[in-house]
Amino acid sequence: MSVKQRFRLAVLPLLPIALAVLAWLGFVALREAFASGGGAAWLMAWVLAFLVGMPLLVLGLAIVGAVQRHQLRQVLVPYSGEKIPGAGQ
Repeated sequence: MSVKQRFRLAVLPLLPIALAVLAWLGFVALREAFASGGGAAWLMAWVLAFLVGMPLLVLGLAIVGAVQRHQLRQVLVPYSGEKIPGAGQ
């Protein structure tokens, strides 16, 4: 396992914690905006859609890309238990 993969696995448990903290801060800010009035609440909801939604979108796209790369690798080099001709084996 490479250093890059080990680092990703080490940081992975921190991801749900960071997302939970981000969502909690968003709900606190939205609650404060609702307390001050309707216009401020809509403005805060719009800002939070980008501040919370964009990191989640980037994370989701990264996961989908990793799954697609994994599936593509399996399709390109299927394991049949035979030697590949011309591979120097």
